Amino acid sequence: MTFSASGSKFGRGAISSAADRVSQKAQEQKVRQQPSKLVNIAQRSDDAVEKSKKPRAIKIEGEEQKTAAAGDTVPIVFCKRDSNVGGVWLQPPLSKQGSYNFVGIFLYPLSQGEITSTPVTTNTYVGPDQIQARSGTVPTINKYYSTAAAMASSPSSCPITSGKIFCDYNSNYFIAETVKASGYVHYGRDFASSHTDNAFLTIGSGDTTNSVIEFTGDNYQAWDSVTGTDVTASFFSFLGISDPSSYIFTRNRNPRIGTLIGGFPVGNIDRGIVLAGGALGQLFAKQSHAVAYGEFGTTNPVNEKFTNGTVNNQKNTSNSASTGTLGGNVAEYAASPVSDPTNPGSGFDFTDYGDITFLEIQGNIYDESNHDQGEYKVSTRQLSVYIDQGVKVPLYSAGTPGTTGASNQFVDLAMYLFSIIKRSDATTAAIASPIDTSNLQTSATFNSNIGALFNGIIEQSVNIIDFVSTMAPFFLLQFVSENGRYAFRPLLPITTGNQIDGTALTASATFTEANILPGSYQKQYDSADSRRDIQISVAFREVKKERVGLQKTRTVRFSTVSNDVPVEQVDMTDCCTSEAHADLYAKYLLAKRKHSTHSISFDTPLLTTSLTVNDVIKIQRQRKNSVGDDRTETDHYQITSIRHESNGVSSISAIHFPLNASNISQISNEILNGSFTTI
Repeated sequence: MTFSASGSKFGRGAISSAADRVSQKAQEQKVRQQPSKLVNIAQRSDDAVEKSKKPRAIKIEGEEQKTAAAGDTVPIVFCKRDSNVGGVWLQPPLSKQGSYNFVGIFLYPLSQGEITSTPVTTNTYVGPDQIQARSGTVPTINKYYSTAAAMASSPSSCPITSGKIFCDYNSNYFIAETVKASGYVHYGRDFASSHTDNAFLTIGSGDTTNSVIEFTGDNYQAWDSVTGTDVTASFFSFLGISDPSSYIFTRNRNPRIGTLIGGFPVGNIDRGIVLAGGALGQLFAKQSHAVAYGEFGTTNPVNEKFTNGTVNNQKNTSNSASTGTLGGNVAEYAASPVSDPTNPGSGFDFTDYGDITFLEIQGNIYDESNHDQGEYKVSTRQLSVYIDQGVKVPLYSAGTPGTTGASNQFVDLAMYLFSIIKRSDATTAAIASPIDTSNLQTSATFNSNIGALFNGIIEQSVNIIDFVSTMAPFFLLQFVSENGRYAFRPLLPITTGNQIDGTALTASATFTEANILPGSYQKQYDSADSRRDIQISVAFREVKKERVGLQKTRTVRFSTVSNDVPVEQVDMTDCCTSEAHADLYAKYLLAKRKHSTHSISFDTPLLTTSLTVNDVIKIQRQRKNSVGDDRTETDHYQITSIRHESNGVSSISAIHFPLNASNISQISNEILNGSFTTI
C-alpha cells in the first residue's frame, strides 16, 4: 500500500490520503470507497514483480539487489512470532549505498512504523548465503527509527546516526575506480560544489611493499567532461613535456609525494585527510574548477583514461623486489555540500525519513572479488532479512489499545490501517470511531484459538475497506457495516470460550409465512458447477529462522474425493505462515461448498434490531405438493445483510446454514470432525 508524496524519496507504507479518502457517506456504507486506479503510477510500480518485498526463489548465484526509487512503496511489516509460528522474511530495496574506510555501508527502508525487533546477522542473507565476513569482520546491523513528529520538529537532523551514511542525497563516501595495470578511467569530480576527500586501498596478495603500477604518457588521454574536448595536449604542455611517452604516471607510490620508499602493502589505506581515531573528520574545502583543473586549460571537470600499464615490483631500486601480486588501487571518494555531513545544519529537510524503520548494514557484503587481478566488486546480491516482531501498534486485541507492541492479530492491523489514514488527512472524519471496538478482543481470542494469525507484508496500494473486507474471511471473520458502524463478526457460531461451536445451536429468530411479507420471499440455488467436488490448494509462506522463507502450498480435499478432481487455488501468501491456518481455511471453504446450497431474501414487519450479520435464523414454510401432501419445511440460514427501512420493514438476505438432527451446524461439524486428506 502506498502513501506517496510528490517529490519524496520514499513512498509511505500505508494509504494515500487522496486515493483512499473515506468520506462520511462511505462510513455509513451509502457510498463505497473507490479502489485505487490501476493507471496510477505508484500502483503500476507496486504491481511490478521486481518491486515485491516478499522472498522469491533464490538462484544459486543470487539475484541483484533491488534498488529503491522515489515514490516506491515502503511496506508495512506486520507480524509477531509466537510459539515458533510467524514472523516474516523481507527482501527490502537498497535506498543508499556508501563506503567508509573501504567498508561497505548499506541503508534499507524496512517498514512504515517502528519495527519492534532488531534483525540479527544469523537471520540475514545476501543472495543464497547467510551474511558473512568477507574481509575478516562480521557485518554489523543497526536499526533506526524516528517519529514523524520528531522529524517535523527537527527536519535537518538525520535519524541515521552512525555517521557512516548520510540522509542528504548529495553526501556520500563511495567507491569509484580501481586502478589496475590493464587500465582504468577516472571521472572528474565536482570540486566547486562539494567538499571532498579521497583514499586509496591497495589490493592484491603477498608482499607489495616495492610494487607500483606505471603508465606512460602515450597511454593517457584526458577530455573535458562537459564539452568532450580532448585536453591531453594541454596537460602535457602545462607540464612542459614534449614527448608524452617519456612521462610516467605512478600508482601505489609510497608516499604519493616526497622521498620514495616503494609501494604500499596490501590492505593499506592512503587517505588525503587523516581521520583522527577513525572518526569522520572535516573534508577538503571547495575549490573552483579553474584551480582544480587548471593544468588542463578548462574550467570544467576532466575525465582521464589510462591503458596498457605495467607492474613494477622494484620501484625503489635500493630495496629488494616485491614477491607478492599487486592487484591495484581502489579509490574511495567523499562528496558533500557541507564540510561535515554528519551535522549539515539548517536548510536541510529530512522529514521523508520520519515514521520509517531503516536497517543499516556495515560490512563488506559485496560480491566476491579477485583482488590479485585488480577486481573489487561493489555490487551485492539481494538482501533477505527475518523479522520476528513487526511494527508497534495499539493492542486492541489485548483490550489495552493504549499499550503498543508487535501483534499478529488481524483486528489490530485493521485498526492500525484506519489510524494511518486518519493521521494522513486531517480533513477526514475520525475513521476509527465508527468501528465497534467492543468485540475486537473476542475476535482476537477466537483467531488465537483457531490459529488464524496475520504475519505478512502489506506492500501494495489498496483501498482500506476493500483490503480489510477481502482479508477478513481468511480469519473466519466478516467485516460488516451495521447501523452506521463497522464491526467484525465470526463466519461461524462460536462458544463462550471463543472456539468454533460444535454443539447444538438455538436460532436467534424464527420466521414463518405469518411474518414474511407476501411476494417478498426469494430463493436462489447455487450453480451445479459451484457444487461439484474439488480440492483446495492454498498458497502460504514458510517462515523458519534458519532459512529464507518461500512460498509453499497445502492441498486439501475430502477423504472420500479422488485426487483427480479439479483444483481451486487460494492465495494466502499476504498473511498466512502456518500449515494449520491454511488447512483450516481450506476446510471451511470445502465444508461450506458441500453443505450450503442456496441463498434467500425476504421482507418482514417484525422488529429485528436485535439481529446482526451472521446470526443464525430459522425459516419455517408450509409446502404442498401436487398430490396434496402438506408439510412444514424448516431450514436454517445465516444472515448476510439486514436493512431496516423507514416504514418499519426489515429486508434480510441470508445463506443456507444447515443444522443436523441434533441442531449442530453441519459446516462447523465438518470442519471439526470431518475426514480430510491434506498434501
